[in-house]
Amino acid sequence: MRLFHLPARNIAAIALLVSGCVGARSEDGVEFFEKRVRPVLAEHCYECHSAEAKKLKGKLRLDSREEILRGGETGAAVVPGKPDESLLITAVRYHDKDLRMPPPKDEVPRKLADAQIADLVEWVRLGAPMPEKVEGRGSKVEGSRQPHWAFVPPKMPAIPAVKNEAWCRTDIDRFILAKLEAAGLQPAPPADARTLIRRMTFDLTGLPPTPEEVDAFVRDYQSPVTNHHSLAATTIDRLLNSPRYGERQARHWLDIARYSDTKGYVYAREERFFVHAWVYRDWVVKAFNDDLPYDRFLLLQIAADQLAPAGAPDLAAMGFITGGRRFIGVTRDIIDDRIDVVTRGTMALTAACARCHDHKYDPIPTRDYYSLYGVFASCDEKLVSLGAESADAEYAKRAKKLADTMKLRRDEATARLRARVGDYLAAQLELQKYPEEGFDQIIPPEDLIPSSVRRWRDYLHRTKGAPDPIFAPWQTLAKLPADDFEKNAAAALDALRREHGAELHPLVAAAFSTAPKTMRESAERYGKVFADTHDEALVKFLDDPRSPTTVPDTGIINNELFFPSAACEELWKLQGEVDRWLINTPAAPPHALVLTDREPERNPRVFIRGNPARQGDEVPRQFPQVVAGPERRPFQNGSGRLELAQGIASAKNPLTARVMVNRIWQHHFGAGLVRTPSDFGLRAEPPSHAELLDWLALKFIESGWSVKAMHRLIC
Repeated sequence: MRLFHLPARNIAAIALLVSGCVGARSEDGVEFFEKRVRPVLAEHCYECHSAEAKKLKGKLRLDSREEILRGGETGAAVVPGKPDESLLITAVRYHDKDLRMPPPKDEVPRKLADAQIADLVEWVRLGAPMPEKVEGRGSKVEGSRQPHWAFVPPKMPAIPAVKNEAWCRTDIDRFILAKLEAAGLQPAPPADARTLIRRMTFDLTGLPPTPEEVDAFVRDYQSPVTNHHSLAATTIDRLLNSPRYGERQARHWLDIARYSDTKGYVYAREERFFVHAWVYRDWVVKAFNDDLPYDRFLLLQIAADQLAPAGAPDLAAMGFITGGRRFIGVTRDIIDDRIDVVTRGTMALTAACARCHDHKYDPIPTRDYYSLYGVFASCDEKLVSLGAESADAEYAKRAKKLADTMKLRRDEATARLRARVGDYLAAQLELQKYPEEGFDQIIPPEDLIPSSVRRWRDYLHRTKGAPDPIFAPWQTLAKLPADDFEKNAAAALDALRREHGAELHPLVAAAFSTAPKTMRESAERYGKVFADTHDEALVKFLDDPRSPTTVPDTGIINNELFFPSAACEELWKLQGEVDRWLINTPAAPPHALVLTDREPERNPRVFIRGNPARQGDEVPRQFPQVVAGPERRPFQNGSGRLELAQGIASAKNPLTARVMVNRIWQHHFGAGLVRTPSDFGLRAEPPSHAELLDWLALKFIESGWSVKAMHRLIC
């Protein structure tokens, strides 16, 4: 409570002096580089312009600021603050026919997307900020001699002894005063009663006290029989019980959750807003007012679908994950956003920086990023009612039309997939023609669907191990070099028959009794096998929900990846009719956009340099090793999302409690004990009061993760 007596300006000055800071440091530019610029450079430039390049082109490196400013054969690549004078920007804009980057390939331009160019322009305009190298600070997962303080479990410290014991009213006072005395400083005099009531009320409710509340508090405070400590405690309890308290605390959390009432994305030239985004906002307000234990608060926001029954209000909590930006429907960017909000928001761990490469500073390898990627890639979005479905006839008519049309279009899409097995196999021979996301294309019904082409790619990858009865010939032939294919195909198939002939499906074995001349001919043979038979084993493959010949039975948000453009536009219009009814009808039950688990694929794969077209090793879905330790085990249940949530909300997690108490401290005093509340990594400044931070974190856990208890303790 003593801290509330300090004038705000004194607290800020003390924080700076005691922590040894000489000024605030802005991380915005560096964060922008890591999130928006480095992935572009890694995917499109580093192969030729980095220390890792096999042959450095033009003597230009783009993997350090020093090298960028030094430039290559044509001069400096960037003039900080001046995009129009920077060769890098000229090159990516394709304005100069002799200077175009990435360079055209086989006369085909490979110009960056407009959004990527805009990010590079903004980065240069900001002064081309890049993080400095951090040497000798244990940036590897293994081999670090001294673990970073944030990754070590907190230990209960001894309460420090102080000289001016009479000044202290709580143990927090002793931690603060010990630092002040060590620095030769004296605490500020107590705030007056009027300042104190205003400060408490603003901090806990975000609103000023009423004149009547101020007068009553001042009168009681000045009474000779009043115990100031008890009066302040009573006032704090009244404020914590105010409905405005939850609104104030929710405002802080919703910033972390990147919340907006009108979050959506553009499709078919119309902006689609998700229904009832406000239910998440209201859930957060209620959670703080009810003092929902923080560990449960986190569990519900990440995995409420596995913890709450159908229709339960707690399903609204999943707006934490689903309420982010839509990135024009680009799945890999949506998942990256979810990894970032979960790891940075709850653990101040910048795992998203490992998307294209091992984290440059923190012990987070790219493999751990894609372990988390696999968790969210194994989930579907679903709009669910948080109450009884409306009996309104108009709603029922709109919902039925959407459901019937969805089933019709799904059946049509599935039929096309089954009829064109050979074409989809042939597409595996020219994957570069099928971009990872097709939202910027118009796809007619007769075209192959890029998402289905990639599902075939992934399925064939999963069948590379033990010989598959149906696709073993394809896997065997796909290993042969194209130049000598016809020469080696017969021998390869003979070897396959000798070792696994009895395991092969008889129709497939018959189709490959002679060697094909090319892989394209192999694809055509498979097409005939699937077209000419109703064989039970082949039908079983076609019907398997995990087969690339099916369209997942999920909502439009996921299914539009597998439909031609006209079908997508038709379904979105029907979804819009349902959404408009829900938004504009007062009697409509609230709805929430949740994640649900589906049967996960075998394992996620690393995207080399963040490029999904270049897939590397498989990795298991599991918790980041820097937190879980060397004894971690892969997630066992479904996507692993609930296990991820349990690992975050664990008392054994060294980050979670520290991060939240630091945020609470920051909201009271303007700066946290760690001044980068969303980054506890190696580049963060150490805590100004490390022992106090640990003490608060452990007290938080002891209190049953009660946020209100922490406010009482700090106030």
